[in-house]
Amino acid sequence: MGEFTQFLWAMVDSTRAALIGLNLVPVIVFGLFVGMIFRRGRSWLKAPLAVIPALIVAGLWPVIYGADAIWPDFNQIETGIQTLVLYGVAWAIVAGVGFVKRLMSPIDLRRPPVIVPIISES
Repeated sequence: MGEFTQFLWAMVDSTRAALIGLNLVPVIVFGLFVGMIFRRGRSWLKAPLAVIPALIVAGLWPVIYGADAIWPDFNQIETGIQTLVLYGVAWAIVAGVGFVKRLMSPIDLRRPPVIVPIISES
């Protein structure tokens, strides 16, 4: 029972560390960009197109201030949790932008609207 409890505490600590060190700004920016540029639909396939550049930008961000680049170590649990959370956020943003694009697109006038008759028995 002791080893399982230690494993659970390690997972809780890893999740807490992953969420504390999470940088959502690049994912939001790239998610909006990907959602605007590509056609609607299949946002789960477009989410990696927002996550990968976001990870690159987050890794290169310290170079702006003269420090070395900090690349994610994919052998760590925290990095896996962060990547999964970033993928979920990117998916939500791309899907949300696709929903807004669908709401703002004009009606297709080539197809006539379907009129459903209402039949009452009165």
